[in-house]
Amino acid sequence: MAHIESDTVESIPPGIIGTEGTDANGHADEESPLIPRSDTEPKLKTLTGVGTIIAVLLLGEFISNADATLVMAAAGRISSEFNRLRDASWLSTGYTLGVCAAQPMYGKLSDIYGRKPMLLLSYLLFAMGCITSGIGSQMWVVIFGRATSGMGGAGIMTISSIIITDIVPKREVATWRAYVNIAMTLGRSLGGPLGGWLSDTIGWRWLFLLQAPCLALAAALVIVKLNVKEKTDSTSKGNKLAKVDFLGTALLGSSIVAMITLLDQGGKSFPWRSLWTLFLASGGLTLLIAFVLVEAYVARDPIFNLRILRRTNVSTAYIIGALQIAAQLGMMFSVPLYFQVTQRASTTAAGMHLIPAVIGNTLGGLLAGVFIKRTGQFKILLVLAGLVAGISYLLLYLRWDGHSGFWESLFILPGGLGTGIASASSFIAMSSMLPGEEIAMATAGYMLVVGFSITAGVTTSNSVLGMEFQRQLRLNLHGTGSEKVIQRAMADTNYIAHLTGHLREIVVACYVSGLKHTYLLSLGCSLLASFSGLFIARHQI
Repeated sequence: MAHIESDTVESIPPGIIGTEGTDANGHADEESPLIPRSDTEPKLKTLTGVGTIIAVLLLGEFISNADATLVMAAAGRISSEFNRLRDASWLSTGYTLGVCAAQPMYGKLSDIYGRKPMLLLSYLLFAMGCITSGIGSQMWVVIFGRATSGMGGAGIMTISSIIITDIVPKREVATWRAYVNIAMTLGRSLGGPLGGWLSDTIGWRWLFLLQAPCLALAAALVIVKLNVKEKTDSTSKGNKLAKVDFLGTALLGSSIVAMITLLDQGGKSFPWRSLWTLFLASGGLTLLIAFVLVEAYVARDPIFNLRILRRTNVSTAYIIGALQIAAQLGMMFSVPLYFQVTQRASTTAAGMHLIPAVIGNTLGGLLAGVFIKRTGQFKILLVLAGLVAGISYLLLYLRWDGHSGFWESLFILPGGLGTGIASASSFIAMSSMLPGEEIAMATAGYMLVVGFSITAGVTTSNSVLGMEFQRQLRLNLHGTGSEKVIQRAMADTNYIAHLTGHLREIVVACYVSGLKHTYLLSLGCSLLASFSGLFIARHQI
């Protein structure tokens, strides 16, 4: 128990804390937008042909994933220029809202209008958002540009995944998706350092503006190289538009926007116990119920047909993918904070400690792909994935006590490995027993659930950390000036780094205690995902 006198607290400036395409008789599926293929042979007859198409998709995946960390690195500088530092988080929130609002529609629209046109539309929206943010003269314009980019980013992620299931046999989907995951991981890993360097040298606006020509190149490659032949649709434009479930899209998008805003901004822009929380929670739930009723009883051609959730493995795969992603993102949120607080590591050095998790993700995806291709089995992978990932969270809880050495920093590798295995396997489990016409819709739903779980994982971990850290501080700090220490320690890791002596030891111990609770949260999610894997139907592809 430490007693703090007011004169012991220095004044320190605050810082910034696979589609089948045939029916049961082997005839072409009328609803499949692509020429059908057999289950064992890709529509593109050569490995080179498949590789060329997926290589074309990798550039867009790399750019869209690098964008998130590019902006995170420059968020403080961008918001400070407009004297809106408190709104810095909206640069990420705006993008997330755009992704979640638009993602449900891409699966159905790609069935109606084709994969290639919708992918090009995604690149266009992303580029328009980048240009809008780059030339924005006010903060709200930059945020609006981020939301527009998010709408494009949703399509890039979803359509790429759909195309892979269209052109390769089911046994090989996990293998090819592993290469996409590598591009995504590299983008997220390189975006932060590159964003910091660009904003320091030529200015933050070029973070956005330079993405536009890169996206133009990606679009040109799609136009020239993405030669996946699609079925022509003789339906008139008016009839095509009539197929679009605009009401369902609006209800689902609005519901997701309300819930994401609540999760992302609760405790920041407004207290958890406030009218805003009640409004967003009740509004999001009401809109979701309305969406379910519209899809079930009103919509002639639903944007997301709810019967998909009754298909074998679909809902279970959604749950497993969401839980594993939430577990790992919760851990990855806490790891840099741990080293910043306990070892006074710089932001760059603390971020480097995430590399083992990134390597684990890559290895997990590749290993799952090889195993599924050779055996056709995926259930055992889904059960084991959560147990493998759980090793990380248990080790962090037991061993990360504030004095972690180099080898102990490698404890996060199994978490990445397990999540990589689960991500590849859950996607295969979802699509393995679906008819061809439902693959695109189910994929869009899967991507939406995963995107939502990313925000939920980070936000929940942040809330658990904050509540336990504050509880421990109030238990261990008393006396004049203690409240000031608590408030500043809660708001600023730089403040903690400048503390010395016995006071620092107490504050760091309290922070480590809060972090341990986030590890338990991740462990619980991972074990629940592993348990859910037991309910996957036995099916060999």
